[in-house]
This record gives sequence, structure tokens and C-alpha cells, in this order.
Amino acid sequence: MDPAHIQWEQVDSLVSAAGVDGARMILEAFQRSTTELLEALDADLSSGALGEAYKTAHAVKGSAANVGALLLSETAAAIEHACRADDNATAASVLANAQGIFEAFCVQFENHLEQL
Repeated sequence: MDPAHIQWEQVDSLVSAAGVDGARMILEAFQRSTTELLEALDADLSSGALGEAYKTAHAVKGSAANVGALLLSETAAAIEHACRADDNATAASVLANAQGIFEAFCVQFENHLEQL
């Protein structure tokens, strides 16, 4: 993942507010909740529940923005848009990329914390 797809100011703000250990705890909570949300989003799209998928994508978008995961937030916004357009195929296609984006962000966030 290109480091430009991470809002480092947001990450550093979390570190300033919570310290490195606190930021690590925030990352762990983000990982747990986002894993659950992405699984729910996959289930929603698989069952054709686009209204629920929209809500789940919205939750991913917001939590990603809160921790500085800009590309993941933008990806979730694209899923929201596809759900609003009743385009399950596009939403599922975009979701296929979300897991890799999520994992890459978590690795870079952790690497950043290790350098502090």
C-alpha cells in the first residue's frame, strides 16, 4: 500500500492522545471490529441485502477514517455508492479489494508504532 493512502497526521494524533501502547490497543480494536464488519459485508452482499450492506460499508468507512485508513475509507465509500445504485456486482468486486487494503494498513500502522 502506498503510504500516501494513510492519513499519518491522524495516526500520529492517536499516538499523541493515547501513547504508543494506547494506539496499539486502538489498532487491535480496529482490527477486530473491521474483520467482523468485512465478514458481515460479504454476507450482506452474498444474500443481496444491499440496504444492510450500505449500513455496514458506512460503518467501515467511518471507523477507517477515524484511524487514518484513507484508502480503506474510500473503498468503503465506493461500496456504499454501489449499494445505493443497486449494483451488487460492483459492490462485491470492490469488497474483494478491501481485505488486502485493510491488512496492508494494519501492517503499516504497526510498523509506524514500532519506529516510535
